Amino acid sequence: MCPHCDVLHRQVVLGRREIGACIACGGILARHRSLSVDQLLALTVAAALVFLIANAYPLMIIEVGGMHTEATVWGAALLMLHGWTAWPAAVLALTMFVLPLLQITLLLWLLTFASFGRRAPGFRGALVALHRSRPWSMTEVFLLGALVAIVKLSSWVHVVPGIGIWALASLMVLLTVLSMVEPRFWWTLP
Repeated sequence: MCPHCDVLHRQVVLGRREIGACIACGGILARHRSLSVDQLLALTVAAALVFLIANAYPLMIIEVGGMHTEATVWGAALLMLHGWTAWPAAVLALTMFVLPLLQITLLLWLLTFASFGRRAPGFRGALVALHRSRPWSMTEVFLLGALVAIVKLSSWVHVVPGIGIWALASLMVLLTVLSMVEPRFWWTLP
């Protein structure tokens, strides 16, 4: 059934690079799935490793007058914890650590079981949580803000992009690829 206009359609097997569209409204109903469960699992494991690197290493290193400071996501959140910036610190921690970690964990859970041909315990709840958490993960927004900060600060102080910023960029790409998988695919996992 078309989610846009409620016209009923028969499900067909799509070929490579084919898209199923509604005959009434033209809305996209389905796309060909090009990645296997094992490939998605490999991307998720890569995302988990890059997530660890992005949170363990500094995003940028700032040098002023012979002193050098390293900025990490957690360092920024902890510095903001005092006073009126406690709420933005909580939002930063939630959108940059908790939600991406939740997404990666849920994907690892679902795909590990699917790679063995089994449906994961708590399958329905995991998919609902994954679907609801996706819009709130702000990795790409934070990365854009960090890059703007690096460019703006570089005119006043010496700023060196750290390993964390490159890992964050890689994480953003991996999470984007994983989020492009159609929700209908997740429900068809074994």
